[in-house]
Amino acid sequence: MENWKGWLENWYEEQVEVRHRLHRNPELPYEERETTRFLKEQLTAWGIQVEELPGLETGVSAVIEGAHPGPMLVLREDIDALPILENTGLDFASQRSGVCHACGHDVHTAALLYAARALNALRGELHGSVKLIFQCAEEVGSGAYKMLEAGALRDCQPQAVVGFHCAPLLELGKIGVRRGPSNASFDIFTWTITGRGGHGAYPQRCVDPVVVSAHLITQLQTVVSRFNNPTHPAVLTVGEIHGGTAPNIIPDQVTMRGAMRAFDEGLRQEMLKQIGQITRDCCAALGAKGEVTRDVGIPSIISDPEIADGVARAVEESLGQEHLHWVPEPSMGSDDFSVWMEACGGRGVQFQVGTHDPACPNSGLGIHVAENIFPDEALRYAAPVLVQFAVDYLGK
Repeated sequence: MENWKGWLENWYEEQVEVRHRLHRNPELPYEERETTRFLKEQLTAWGIQVEELPGLETGVSAVIEGAHPGPMLVLREDIDALPILENTGLDFASQRSGVCHACGHDVHTAALLYAARALNALRGELHGSVKLIFQCAEEVGSGAYKMLEAGALRDCQPQAVVGFHCAPLLELGKIGVRRGPSNASFDIFTWTITGRGGHGAYPQRCVDPVVVSAHLITQLQTVVSRFNNPTHPAVLTVGEIHGGTAPNIIPDQVTMRGAMRAFDEGLRQEMLKQIGQITRDCCAALGAKGEVTRDVGIPSIISDPEIADGVARAVEESLGQEHLHWVPEPSMGSDDFSVWMEACGGRGVQFQVGTHDPACPNSGLGIHVAENIFPDEALRYAAPVLVQFAVDYLGK
C-alpha cells in the first residue's frame, strides 16, 4: 500500500485553505449551490466520477471504482450551514451575515474531499468501490431522504456507511467510537389548535385555544412519562407556541411546534401514535379541534458493533491507540446519517472527531454555538481515519 498518510500530510495546508474557503462562504440547507459547484469541479479535476442527481440542485454523489470486484462502502459528510450570526473573531469568519458553519460541516466537507483524493489514488488496490456522499440539508433533517429520492444509491446496494461529526466536548486528537445506540431519532411536529375567538371579557362565548394549548402541552408530557418505557431514554419538547394579537382578545387558533427524540424504534412508533391521540382527545374534551402533522422524521443511529470495531482499528492503525476513545453514553442529539444507515441495512458508524483544544477555550463551547471555534487541526485526525477504514474494508 502506497504512503497515503504522507500524501495527506503534504496536502494539509491545501486542505486547510479549502476549509477556510468553505467557512467564509456558508450556505443554508438546499442553498448550497456554490459549495456543490466547487466540490464537483474539484472531484472532476482529480478524475473522480461525479453522478447526476436529477431534480436536486445541491449535494454531491460521486464514486471511486476500485480495480478489483468487491463491496461498496459509502463515506458520507454534510455540507450545509446554520442561520446563526458567527461571533468567533476568526480571520476566515463567515462573510454572509446571519449564516455560519457553527456545526463543523466545513471541516466535515474538507476532510471527506481529501480522503476521496487519497482513495482515488489508491483505487488500483481497492477490492470494491467507494460512494462519496456530500449531503445537503442535514440541519433540517430531510437532505438524506432527498438525495436518496434523487437516486444517490440507485442501482447499487452498499454494504456499509461511515462518517464522522466534530465533537467540541471531546479533546482534540481523540476519536470517539461507540457500539450500539449512539444518537436519538428526531421527529418534528406542528400542532394546530382551533377554537372560537372573541372578546376576552366574555370567555363563556368562546373556546379559548390558548388555554387548550396549555392543557395539551402538559398532557403531551405523559407520552414520555407514562407511555414510554422508563428504561429507554426519550425527550419531548414543545419549543414554539404562537397565538393571539392582543391581551383582551381570545384568538381563533394557536399553533405550536416541537420535537421528540428516542432510541427504541418500537417505542418511538408507539409514542408517535399517542401524540396523535392525545392531541385529538385533549382538545376535543375542551371543545376545540386539535391536529398534528409530522414535518420531519429520522430514525436513531444504532452503531453496528462490527463496523465500530473496524473504525476503532482504523484509528489505532492510522493515528495510534492513544487517540481512540470509546464513548460511554449515547447522545440525545440527532443526525440524518441514520437514513444512510437504514439504506445500508443498518451497517454503519458515525464516529466523533474531538475538536476541543484546551489552549482555545472557545473550542469547547458546543455545536450550534455562535462563538465556538473548530480548530483546523481536526483535519489531521478526520481524513486519515476515513481513508484507513476504507482501505481496510476494501483491502481484500
